[in-house]
Amino acid sequence: MNSLDPRPDIVFVSGDITWEGILLEYELAKEFIEEFESGTMLIPGNHDARHLGYRLFEEFFGRLEFYKEIGNLGLIGLDSSEPDLDEGHIGREKYRWIEESIKNSNILKIIGLHHHLIPIPNSGREQNIIDDAGGVLDLVLRNNVALVLMGHRHVPYAVRVHNTLMVNAGTFSSSRTRAHLGNNFNIIDIQDNSIKITTFDIQKEADKVMVEFDRDNGIYINRYCSQ
Repeated sequence: MNSLDPRPDIVFVSGDITWEGILLEYELAKEFIEEFESGTMLIPGNHDARHLGYRLFEEFFGRLEFYKEIGNLGLIGLDSSEPDLDEGHIGREKYRWIEESIKNSNILKIIGLHHHLIPIPNSGREQNIIDDAGGVLDLVLRNNVALVLMGHRHVPYAVRVHNTLMVNAGTFSSSRTRAHLGNNFNIIDIQDNSIKITTFDIQKEADKVMVEFDRDNGIYINRYCSQ
């Protein structure tokens, strides 16, 4: 089965578009990303912040953090990277801005960041959850955020926490794949208050439904999680 839509409404890139954050890598990344026909939103990963790369990120792609509304969706992009460190951090000083940005209860709220808020199965020894994960998770749940998009660990995974879907991306192009997971990306289909997450395997040119969640009725189907 292949339900890949060649023209998604938006492409969200959860960081690590470079390896060492250097100029040549940013130039190549920009060339590649400009080939997307859809609008693209990016946040930096820990690799992108190396060697003053966080400055190049802003030069090539704009603000490190943003809030944008697309139809009935409100998307916050957060910079969880720290220069020259693998660890992630958001910071209490941003919490008020985050809450102010998503206070509109009439839109479906999405937060995207590079590092993860929860442990990711099949990714080896647990490390690099953001150091203020508890505070950010509390903010997410109190404000009824529908979807949290994460990256970093190269493993596609999704799980429901209360009324929020936590979704981790695999790796699109890196050779640092895990076991037979290969290169892949997630397709997110949102219809009203229903969310379906499908993982697309690039080598096999095939997809698998990972999670379906009807937030109105609390119906949650976990079909596939990076096995």
